[in-house]
Amino acid sequence: MSDIVQDQKQEDSQMPLISVIIPTYNRAHCIERALKSVADQTYQNLEIVVVDDGSTDSTESIVKAFPDGRVRYFKQENRGASAARNKGVRLAEGDLIAFQDSDDCWYADKLMRQMDYWKKNPRYNMIYSAYMLRRGDGDAVRVPYAETWGELEGDIFNTLLVNNTVGTPTMLFRKECFLELGGFDETMECLEDWDFAIRFARKNQIGYVSEPLMDAFLMEGGISSNMGNFCYNRCGMIVKYRKELLERGLFEKVTADLLNRAKSWGVLEQVQSMLVAMLSG
Repeated sequence: MSDIVQDQKQEDSQMPLISVIIPTYNRAHCIERALKSVADQTYQNLEIVVVDDGSTDSTESIVKAFPDGRVRYFKQENRGASAARNKGVRLAEGDLIAFQDSDDCWYADKLMRQMDYWKKNPRYNMIYSAYMLRRGDGDAVRVPYAETWGELEGDIFNTLLVNNTVGTPTMLFRKECFLELGGFDETMECLEDWDFAIRFARKNQIGYVSEPLMDAFLMEGGISSNMGNFCYNRCGMIVKYRKELLERGLFEKVTADLLNRAKSWGVLEQVQSMLVAMLSG
């Protein structure tokens, strides 16, 4: 039995080190579940970098008490999830990076499935997967949705201009690619993950595992309760990528999608005015 354990340890040490970055803020009630879902991965050669974005609850004590020597804890002043993720990547010792959110849960074979897929498809610089979005009422939907427009693998730049298909906690990518892009845009209060995925896809091929590999839990403070930030940042993205949208004949499709959402939320006139003003400016 000891020989088997030794062989497993040797095999693990020969696998690339994956740095798992967990940004967190006042998530004492769920951070332990997120940590456990990473620590219990069948892929074991990893470190867990927790960047606490200025929590005022017991998040720090829970993380420091977690019984796994691979956990590294850092605390910063409250600057937002993007700043926390960017700091985590800078502190990472691995050449491969994955993100986990403090209120989500990976399946035990998540990283191993992605690494196995990557070995078969080495041309990709990121591998992401489908996931299950679970609501408070117990309902769950698979993302990306079955009716999602565009390709989900390879050159998915066009797809991402239209759809936010790459969930941040499903990403596994090369650290060097992240650093070349400058990481997440810390000026964006939401949709910064979508913007990052678009910029990544502009320069890199991306692979896709179609089976869900994690659960994302829809928390209070999501889009439905923060539609102002969503609309403002989505308008900003349309302006930012206007040239690419027009070149690909996607401008009307994307603006119509935003305005349809705004109409359903009862803020159509406000969003129309905002978009026109930003496009004019």
